[in-house]
Amino acid sequence: MSDPRVSILIPAYNERFFAATLASARAQTYAGIEIVVCDDSPGGAIEAEVRAAGDARIRYQRNPTRLGFHGNFTECFNQARGELIKFLNDDDLLAPQNVAGLVAAFDFDPRVTLATSRRRAIDANGAPVQGHLASSPLSMASCLIPGGELGNLVLINSLNLIGEPSTAMFRKRDLVPEAGSIFRWGGRDYHCLADLSLWLRLLARGHAFYQAVVLSDYRVHAGQQQETDAMGVACIAERFDLACKAREVGYLREAAQLRAAITMPLRMAEQALRGDPALPQDVRGELERLAGAIRARLAAAPLG
Repeated sequence: MSDPRVSILIPAYNERFFAATLASARAQTYAGIEIVVCDDSPGGAIEAEVRAAGDARIRYQRNPTRLGFHGNFTECFNQARGELIKFLNDDDLLAPQNVAGLVAAFDFDPRVTLATSRRRAIDANGAPVQGHLASSPLSMASCLIPGGELGNLVLINSLNLIGEPSTAMFRKRDLVPEAGSIFRWGGRDYHCLADLSLWLRLLARGHAFYQAVVLSDYRVHAGQQQETDAMGVACIAERFDLACKAREVGYLREAAQLRAAITMPLRMAEQALRGDPALPQDVRGELERLAGAIRARLAAAPLG
């Protein structure tokens, strides 16, 4: 098989929704695809599902040792043969026209470095999740958006309106992993905002194209992530660090933009400190240190 134009990459771990996820990848109307499955799971259900599909477009790899979140995404990226990268989380779904719609964005304008679309949040049963603010449409019509403008929008609102890894597409050549990880930026590994850290790097190089139709379903379910107090602090810290790093590469040029972007994580830290008197002392101390660092950055920021 000749090299495809698009690599659909599934960093697989959870077995529960994998069959539906794989089926959505196989159902694409766009012909020039490969489907790469990097299996990080402890069991054999994912491999069995792939073997049962009998689809020559699928390349399956079982990781010899567990790679974890960053490692498995990066391994999939390294295995891709296509010009265009389309990640697919192992619990999400692609509409049949997803790849075709996003590929069209790159054919439309060579300045596009990130193509995304409207997406829908669904629950474990596939029913729409109401009130999912991040999946609000960016526009009612498909459009080209300057990268800096879209980056500033998500940073100032501290909200990933671009989408999860399953939502977007980009050129492989436009992303160079840092120290062996696609989710490391400026020496910092991102987890809570891993996708957004990646989108901002791509948008710094060009424009986004937004398809105003729903092209993917993002699944929200209890088994997705176990939230802990320590993880909550880390996620707030990522918001602050991401805004500061983005400023270094040209986002948030106006003082008011920078202040808005870093005020949001400060409010989140202060709310966490006020809202739970039973917070463990170590977590409370981390939040207080983080809030102090953000206040110091705000004080140092130029007025505007």
